[in-house]
Amino acid sequence: RGGRAVAHQHDVVSFDAAADLVRRAVEEFGSLDGLVTCHGILRERMIFNMTEDEWDSVVSVHLKGTFNCVRFATEQMRRQRGGSIVLLSSAAGLEGSPAQANYAAAKAGVVGLAQSTALAMGRYGVNVNCVVPSAATRMTSRLTERMQASRPDAERQGPELVATLIRALLDPANRHITGQTFTAAGRRLARWAPPQEQESVRLADEFTYSDVTGAVRQRLGATPLRRFAALGLPTPAAADHQTTDTLGVGDGT
Repeated sequence: RGGRAVAHQHDVVSFDAAADLVRRAVEEFGSLDGLVTCHGILRERMIFNMTEDEWDSVVSVHLKGTFNCVRFATEQMRRQRGGSIVLLSSAAGLEGSPAQANYAAAKAGVVGLAQSTALAMGRYGVNVNCVVPSAATRMTSRLTERMQASRPDAERQGPELVATLIRALLDPANRHITGQTFTAAGRRLARWAPPQEQESVRLADEFTYSDVTGAVRQRLGATPLRRFAALGLPTPAAADHQTTDTLGVGDGT
């Protein structure tokens, strides 16, 4: 289509490789107008069976690899006084995923990284946003049959909307949009608000354990994770009241 691309075949987990990636882009194209971090691996396993390597490898690729690229891109964009950054997160990072604790933790970290970087780079004319894509790709083809079956039809379509949304967020005309998280699934776009305080309780200066546990049970309550119902997952039952109180008495260990 008349464009030009240059490959850089190195590991984004390497700090030096990410520095060279940005340097190469500036050398080839004269500036760095946009950065899109679209990379990842999966190592699915339940949290109680996950190995150290399965945790470290996923967090390294998704979170450290994203940081490495953002670190050197922001240095260049600060010098330029302009640019756009789009970081890809995941629904697992927003809502959790039962067999992907490593992936969910890393992708939640990407959202925090985007918001922090947006705050830091606004004065330099740089906007930073997150996109949570839902589409059928080579990576999602590795999901188990059960996980594939739980995905809505909209999440089994191609990535065309995701790519178009990213292009819109890179457009200088939309540079005032920053620190946001967007989802794209099928033909549906949405913006997600960051976690916000839902309920609050003010306790007396002198409070007891019963005051706190009563506030938690009866006044603060809980908003169940949406994915409990969406994935048909059970929630733990409340223990006997006396047993719970007894567990709160001790040396704090």
